[in-house]
Amino acid sequence: MKLTKYKHACVRLSKDGKELLVDPGIWAEDEVFDGVDAILVTHEHFDHLDADRVKASGLPIWTNAGVAAELGPELADRITVVKGGESFEAAGFQISAYGNDHAIILPELGVPCQNVGYLIEDAVYHPGDSFTKPDREVHTNLVPISGPWFTLPGAVSYVREVAAQQTIGIHDALLSEIGLTMGERWVGGQGGKPYLALTPGDSIEIS
Repeated sequence: MKLTKYKHACVRLSKDGKELLVDPGIWAEDEVFDGVDAILVTHEHFDHLDADRVKASGLPIWTNAGVAAELGPELADRITVVKGGESFEAAGFQISAYGNDHAIILPELGVPCQNVGYLIEDAVYHPGDSFTKPDREVHTNLVPISGPWFTLPGAVSYVREVAAQQTIGIHDALLSEIGLTMGERWVGGQGGKPYLALTPGDSIEIS
């Protein structure tokens, strides 16, 4: 399986001639939609969901009830609503869903919206905007490294507890070149496992 990182939290997975797109937000490149078979969306915030392009794509979508409501009833025949604890198949990929809540930004605001993380092919885990931990071994953990809800101690604890074979920094569009080194310096190397600071367009093979 091949993983390609795009801007911010958007990634694309390729396997057996099928293409799965995760979290195409407003900063994602137009090319991310080319040849895609299905879309996963973790939550409704614009940096993870470009509603206009997702609607225009004509593609089937797996997501939570909050995103389904955001996209509207006219897309009901294209949307499969999932929640944490469920497993499903999308475009030939086996996927398990985890969690139901977005991380809290400010305590007085409570949970901002629904959020579901996806473990794809029991190998790649995309948590969306959360540090929800999967209940099984993960090969590649996609770790948020910035954001209004982000905390460095929380990220480090999350990486240590998931204990994946490797981590890749995502959710990074707000960081400068200097800021991007924070992920490698503090999140990378936890547990002696490699940290990959991929730039948009970079791909890796996951065995």
